[in-house]
Amino acid sequence: MTSSSTPTLVFDGECGLCRYLVDYARAVTGGRVRYATFQEVASDYPDVTLAEFERSVQLFEGDRRFQGAEAAFRCIATQPRFVPWLWCYRTIPGFPRASEWAYRFVSTHRPQVLAILRPLFGGRLEPASYRRVAWLFPKLLACVFLIAFVSLVIQAPGLFGSEGILPVADFLFAVEESLGPERYWWLPSLFWLSASDAMLYWVTVVGMLGATLMLFHSASALGALLAYVAYLSLFHAGQTFMAFQWDLLLLECGVVAVVMARHTRLGIWLYRLLMFRFMLLSGVVKLASGDDTWQSLTALGYHFETQPLPTVLAWYVDKLPDAVLMAAVVAIFVIELVLPFFIFGPRRLRVVAVFGFAALQVTILLTGSYNFFNLLTLIVCLPLLDDRALARWPSGELDERRPGSRMARRGWGTLGAVLVMLGLLHLQLGFHGGSAWTRQLAAWTSPLHAVNGYGLFAVMTTERLELVVEGSRDGLDWRAYELPFKPGDVSRPPRLATPHQPRLDWQLWFAALTSRDNVPWVNGLVVRMLMGSPSVMTLFSHDPFPGQPPTFLRIRVYRYEFTSAKERRASGNWWRRTLIGDWYPEIQMRVRRAS
Repeated sequence: MTSSSTPTLVFDGECGLCRYLVDYARAVTGGRVRYATFQEVASDYPDVTLAEFERSVQLFEGDRRFQGAEAAFRCIATQPRFVPWLWCYRTIPGFPRASEWAYRFVSTHRPQVLAILRPLFGGRLEPASYRRVAWLFPKLLACVFLIAFVSLVIQAPGLFGSEGILPVADFLFAVEESLGPERYWWLPSLFWLSASDAMLYWVTVVGMLGATLMLFHSASALGALLAYVAYLSLFHAGQTFMAFQWDLLLLECGVVAVVMARHTRLGIWLYRLLMFRFMLLSGVVKLASGDDTWQSLTALGYHFETQPLPTVLAWYVDKLPDAVLMAAVVAIFVIELVLPFFIFGPRRLRVVAVFGFAALQVTILLTGSYNFFNLLTLIVCLPLLDDRALARWPSGELDERRPGSRMARRGWGTLGAVLVMLGLLHLQLGFHGGSAWTRQLAAWTSPLHAVNGYGLFAVMTTERLELVVEGSRDGLDWRAYELPFKPGDVSRPPRLATPHQPRLDWQLWFAALTSRDNVPWVNGLVVRMLMGSPSVMTLFSHDPFPGQPPTFLRIRVYRYEFTSAKERRASGNWWRRTLIGDWYPEIQMRVRRAS
């Protein structure tokens, strides 16, 4: 047996599977391990029989010899990120025996295993590189943050500014009275410093600055942190107008972006876990809700007409045959309940998952206005890929990030472990509600929204009810206000709002599904409209009383339905509607109007 300072791995050069796997190991270990076939060097190791060489790989480290699974683990452990595998082999009871059994099984079925691996991993097995992903992803996420902040800055004064529907100052005063010093944990927000309109503006500016910094590789961690803190502050300040799952998803993406900027591979896996939870829970809630439309596969027969903000294309898709729409529901269940598990599979299965997720999001985007949600979900698909899938994209000037010091590695590893644990906790809650302590832990960590529970479209709305705000100066002649994107005038075609989210339009859609008593914020809307609040009136596309607010106001509820193709050809209308009655009864102005 020869002695060498460089470990030598000897394998069967006539075995296709061996060559396939050794190519990968050679790329991983670089020059730290020497590779040779036993056909070439068997004579250098007279103590090893040809049968042993044919049965398993042999690793020679000086005068020591290792074989089988242990040799494989010791070989790749020369690359630091694979050291945990060797640690498991040395430390975990039963792991060595299971590993050696698996090795023997593969060794005796080499042609069959190779036939399985090639379609899953490609003709050549290569270490995954995420240099392009790490360069491109934060820039795309920064664009979504910028879209979200710009969309908010033009609406926030009317929604929760000092003359808005739900003034943030009043909200924070109520929280302070209720929670006392604990308010800073349960409602973390920069608005505790000031709840003025100027602060509202500057928090948004800080968020946009952070998003801009994310475009620069060297400042992406700081930028993601600033964007997250600013958006979290706006999230809590916005109350019901910020209570959407895509707001939560954006916040969680911001937290993981901070991690990814300092530790690329840890960030990649956190995003994969996030995508797994997000997609799987969206499928689980559809089954767990017991909603008949999902169970009978008829949900899409209602969705395109009843969703909050349909597009023109939704009118056409709604006319598809029932069999096609039912097949599409089956496809949704496959995408949300099966494909998430592909995330943890070989690269080609992950590519299949990305195509499925992307097809679903693009379809939703084309048929409904869901602001930045679909764009964000498409971007979060990116960490499921590696650089081979992005060969045509630039990779930037820098390598993947990995903390250099042991303390930094431990710190980021600890943070990653906490985020993984909280993610698993929310996954458990999504399946069966969890125990009392898991619910308490979720509640205690929820104010930061670093990890969240998800589940979209759990129950399908089967009829479209629309609230129409009407004003009058004499109580006889009533005129309707128009919102920019909600159905109003039946002849107006559905408008595309993406990537902007008109939050009042959205919340009025939800309000129509319940009674006035369950939507207290509508009182603030009515009062501000009677007072002629300029910031609130900017949320409407048509004010029938410009410059002089009405004396009377009411909100009526209508049932809206898409017209048939025949009706549209005859009338030109996209909708037909039926009056149901008063949702918010007539109210007369009895307060002093704003000057």
